[in-house]
Amino acid sequence: MFPAAFIKSLQSTHPKEEVNALLEALQTPAPVSIRVNTQKTGLKPTSASAVPWCEHGYYLPERPLFAADPAFHAGHYYVQEAASMVEGSIVKGLLAALPETAIILDLCAAPGGKSTHVASVLREGDILVANEVIGTRTPILSENLCKWGAANHIVTKADASRFGNSEAHFDIVVADLPCSGEGMFRKDPAAINEWSENNVKLCAERQQRIVTDIWPAIAPGGYLIYSTCTFNTAENEDNVNKLAADLGANILQPDFLGKEAFYSLQEGMYRALPHKTMGEGFFVAVMQKTGAGSKAKSHGKQRIKATSATFAGLPQNMHAVETPQGLWGMFTPNPDAWHQLLAELPGIYAAGTPIGQVFHGKWKPDTAVALLQHGKSGEWPELILNNAEVMAFLRRESLPNTNRKEGLHRVVWNDVSMGFVNANRHQWNNLWPMEWRLRMRVSEPVRVIC
Repeated sequence: MFPAAFIKSLQSTHPKEEVNALLEALQTPAPVSIRVNTQKTGLKPTSASAVPWCEHGYYLPERPLFAADPAFHAGHYYVQEAASMVEGSIVKGLLAALPETAIILDLCAAPGGKSTHVASVLREGDILVANEVIGTRTPILSENLCKWGAANHIVTKADASRFGNSEAHFDIVVADLPCSGEGMFRKDPAAINEWSENNVKLCAERQQRIVTDIWPAIAPGGYLIYSTCTFNTAENEDNVNKLAADLGANILQPDFLGKEAFYSLQEGMYRALPHKTMGEGFFVAVMQKTGAGSKAKSHGKQRIKATSATFAGLPQNMHAVETPQGLWGMFTPNPDAWHQLLAELPGIYAAGTPIGQVFHGKWKPDTAVALLQHGKSGEWPELILNNAEVMAFLRRESLPNTNRKEGLHRVVWNDVSMGFVNANRHQWNNLWPMEWRLRMRVSEPVRVIC
C-alpha cells in the first residue's frame, strides 16, 4: 500500500516498533475534530472528548454533515485537524514574552484553521495578518475569518519574498509549509500515489526558500513556527537544523499545552504520530531570530483613509477605514498600529473585516457585522427563523414577509446571529453573500454543539 522508499525512510529514523505501529495507524479511520468559538457560544459538542493540546478542541464520535449546521456557517466552531491545533497553543505561549500590539503573520493560511485559532488566542491590540498566495484559496480564508468574528485580522495575498522586501515586521510568523503530505496519507489516499523521493527533495528545497525569503520580515528576537504534515526528516529536523545554522537562529523548546503527547527525534522538535497522538501526522519546531538582519524598503505605500463616522451597530474599539472597496473594520484599542501596518503590507486582499458601505449617507452593514464576536445585537430588529427557514436563508432564497415588516432585520436562529435581510413588499431580500450560499438542499439542520 505504501511506497517502499517511504517505509525505508521511516525505518532509518524511527525505532522498528514505532514504524510498525505508525503504518498500522495510517490504515485506520482518521479522527474528526472541531474547535469551538467560545466568544460566541458557551456550548460544546455532546459525547465528545477533549483535544489535550487545545483548550477548546474536541473529538467527535463520528463525522456529521457540517454543511447542514447553521452554527457552523455562523462561525460557532471550526472543523480542524486536531494535531494542527498545537500551533495556536504555541502562539499563545510565545505571546506572553511579547509586548502589547504584537503582529503575527500566518504565512500559508488557507483555508483558515490555524488563522482562526491564532485570532482566538491574541490579546486585545495584537493583530493577525493571514496570508494565502494562491489566489483561488484567498476568498475562503477571508470568509472563514469573517465568520469567526474576532475582527483582529488583515488578509493578504503575497509571496514570502514580498514580505521580506516590504517594510513590515512580524513578532511571530506561523509557517505551515507546503510539503509532501505523508501525514495525510489516510485522509487523502491520492497523496500516496503522488509521493516520490524526488518530490520530498523538491518540497524541502521550497521550504528552505520560503523560510529564507520571510526571515528579513521577522523582528529581532521574533519567532518562526515551522511546521509540516509529513514524517521524513529532510523536510523536518534536517531543514530546521540547516535553516537555524544558515540564518543564525536559536531552536527553542517551548512549553505548550499537551506537550507530553508529542514525540521527538531531536530536542525542540515535536512530532504528532497517529499511533501516539490522536490526529494526523504533524511536525512543529520554533526558531527565534537572534540578529537584527537586513531589511529592504518597500517600493511604495498604500493609501488608507480612517473615517471619523460612527456606526451604531459596531462594538466599542471597532475602528473603520474607507477604501474604494468599502468600509473595513478592526477591533483594536490601537488603530494607529493597524493603519501603519496597512501602509507597509504587500498584496492586501482585505484590510480587515468588511463592515459595509455608505449609500446616500446611510450605512448598509455587511453580513460580517452580524457575525462579530462582540457585536451589539440590539441595534436591529430581529427576524427569528425556524429550521426550514434558516436552511432556505443559507441557500440565499427569499423569505416571505407575511407580517409586512419594514427595513433591515438581523436574522436569528436558536439564538445564533446569522446575517441580515431587508424588507421588500411581500418578501425579505436575502443579504447572505452569494459566494457563501449553501448549494445542497437540506430541510432539517444538524446540531453539532448543543
